[in-house]
This record gives sequence, C-alpha cells and structure tokens, in this order.
Amino acid sequence: MGHRVVFIGSSAAFTGEFRKLVEDCGYEVLAGGGGSTADPNDLRVYEVANKDDVNGLLEMGARGEAEPFLVFASIDSQDALQPLKEAGLMGVVSPGSSAEDASFLLNKALFYKRMLKRNPRVPVNLPVELKSGPRTMRTNASLLSRDGMFIVTLNPLPVNALCRLKFSLPGSKAQLETDARVLYNIAINKDLNIIANPKDPFKRLVSHPGMAVFFTGLSEKEKEEIDGYIKELE
Repeated sequence: MGHRVVFIGSSAAFTGEFRKLVEDCGYEVLAGGGGSTADPNDLRVYEVANKDDVNGLLEMGARGEAEPFLVFASIDSQDALQPLKEAGLMGVVSPGSSAEDASFLLNKALFYKRMLKRNPRVPVNLPVELKSGPRTMRTNASLLSRDGMFIVTLNPLPVNALCRLKFSLPGSKAQLETDARVLYNIAINKDLNIIANPKDPFKRLVSHPGMAVFFTGLSEKEKEEIDGYIKELE
C-alpha cells in the first residue's frame, strides 16, 4: 500500500487544488479523518481556520497524541501557529502556497514519519561522496534508512538543495548512486545547543552537525538492498 494523506477539516482546498496536488504527488487521499480505515502511518493534514483549531491541536500534543503533521491554514496570524511546532507540526500550507512548496512539505513530513515510525533506521559510519553543483564533499553518514540518510558535515547544504550521492553498503562491491534532496540541516554554531531537544522529531536522532537527505533516485531493488543491510545490524 502506498502512503496516504488524511484531510481533517472542511476546507474547500481539501476538495480542490490542494487535493489534486496531493494526488499528483502519488498519494492516496482520505477525507474526514479516515474513519475505520485510518492507519497510524497515514500523514494527517489539519485545517486551521481559527484559534480554536490551534488549541485543539495543542491539546492533542499535551495528551501525547501528536505525530508529525501538516496544517492547511487560512488563519491570518502566523504567530498563532508557532506553538504548534512543539506539538508535532512539520509545516504550514496555505491557499497561497506554491505547488512546489506544498509538495516539498508533504515529502518532508512523510520522510519523518517513515524515519520515526515505520521504516527501520540504524546508526552507521558510512563513507559518502556528495556532489552539489561544482562542490564535491567526501564525508560519512551516521544514520541510514531505505528512504534517506543523515550526512555529517560542518557545512551542510541549505534545505531543499539538490545533490548527487555515491555510497556502498559494507560487504557489497556495488556502488549506489542517487539524486537526493536536503530536508533538514543542523549547523554547528547555531543548533548544536538544542540538538537534544525532545520536542523536535528530528533533533532527537542526531548528536552532530550535518543534514538529512531524502533519496529521490533509488530503485525498489536498491532500497531492498538497504533493508537487507539494516536487518543484519538490528
């Protein structure tokens, strides 16, 4: 089964352009919370039109029910959305969001759910060659899953940057090559002091500067090879 996006709310966008965008990204759409067919691995998108909607999500977080989620916000005050970051908010889509921005947020949020909930991830010390434009970087990955890796570097690329990766799994002569997109970065002087913040779903995972990248070019067979390697380490 592919990944599913669940719309919770009554926004017209859930039946209009935003729904079409989600479907064009290859995700199945469920409306009304999913009902009895909902799955813990579904990505939820909540409508936020007023402060009551914000307070409802904050209460969900206070009960420990928060998972990575997006909001479709028509509320005017963006300051009102700031507290939601501690409740699992991964991003805000609005009626004015571009298709590219909305698509990126969907992929980012689903990446976190796979990293944190579904697909196994393991600590590694894996040599990686990264190319971005004229820049070539040879470093190591410290976390690996079938969907992506965390690359250790003092000079991470900006969020949403595209790059090309080359790496080999230990014990394999085959080299894996894939395009990738930067989903998250942690700079040494800016963020190291809050890396251990338990309220951030990604910073709980790492203890050094670098960037999380999402694989965009691996075949299913290559992902299965990564799965096999991960199982050996578990």
